[in-house]
Amino acid sequence: MGMEFELLIKGETVKISEHYVGENQIFRVVYDNSKLPLIITKTNSYQPGKFWTSLPEGRQSEAEEIGVLITEYFRRK
Repeated sequence: MGMEFELLIKGETVKISEHYVGENQIFRVVYDNSKLPLIITKTNSYQPGKFWTSLPEGRQSEAEEIGVLITEYFRRK
C-alpha cells in the first residue's frame, strides 16, 4: 500500500489511500457519510492524454472531480 491522505471535497473530508495492482496505481476514496467507497485510476484514452475513471465504471463524474484534486495534492508535495 502507498500513502494515505485526506482531502476536503464539497465541505466533506474524505480519506484517500494509494494502492498498486501490478504496476497500476489506484486510489480508494472513503467518505465520512454513508456513500459507498470509490476506486479511481488514471487511464489512457483513445485521444491523446489520460483521464480519471471509476472502477467499476458508473461514477465517472466523481472520479474526474476527485482525480483533479489528487493530482493537485501530488503537485504540492
